[in-house]
Amino acid sequence: MRILGLTDLHSGGMFPVDDLQKLIQKIAIDLLIIAGDLTTWGKLAQVKKVLEEIDSIDIPIFYIPGNMDSRKSGDIEFSNISPLHGRMKLFSGIYFVGLGGSNKTPFKTPFTLSEKKLAAILDQAFKDVPKGKPLFVISHAPPLNSEADKLHNDEHVGSSAVKEFIEKNNPLAILCGHIHESKSISKISSTLCVNPGPARHRNAAIIEIIKNKENEFVATSKFTLF
Repeated sequence: MRILGLTDLHSGGMFPVDDLQKLIQKIAIDLLIIAGDLTTWGKLAQVKKVLEEIDSIDIPIFYIPGNMDSRKSGDIEFSNISPLHGRMKLFSGIYFVGLGGSNKTPFKTPFTLSEKKLAAILDQAFKDVPKGKPLFVISHAPPLNSEADKLHNDEHVGSSAVKEFIEKNNPLAILCGHIHESKSISKISSTLCVNPGPARHRNAAIIEIIKNKENEFVATSKFTLF
């Protein structure tokens, strides 16, 4: 399975959907995932508009809202688009769970939550995942103290709830965003951690999941542009 991961679109109007569509067709993407911040201080109608444009891409699309999107924008559905904030969805043998918003920031953005609440939402989404099955986490907030959560001054500002969830449940991969300057592909123990960098600047990541000779799922990733 080949996944295209995007985050931090921060669209103020037209998003380059045609260019995204060309990339998806060129590299045969099976699933598109958007890990939040579709807008900048966008109200519900603005988030809907961005997703409606992207819905013209005729493959399954999972999304979560980010801290810069309306708190009410976690339940938008279109023909190809499924919301995953606080939810679980099975796709191609992989269990996907989603966490929108972020931990608290200094900027009083629209959709922030306490670490306790973030942990509860993740646990709720995860509760129906069968034990030992492959898990993929989609979180706008990156895990604390990772390559994906560093500011320019090297301060770590990610979520402790997300980090603890990864350490406890060992997902196959996590796609995150939020911290634009922390574009990275790294590992947290056995978990692949991918922050594609802001899609506002045409950044994306390809995540490929295959089964190895031992019949175990293996995830790898690389950056791309669209």
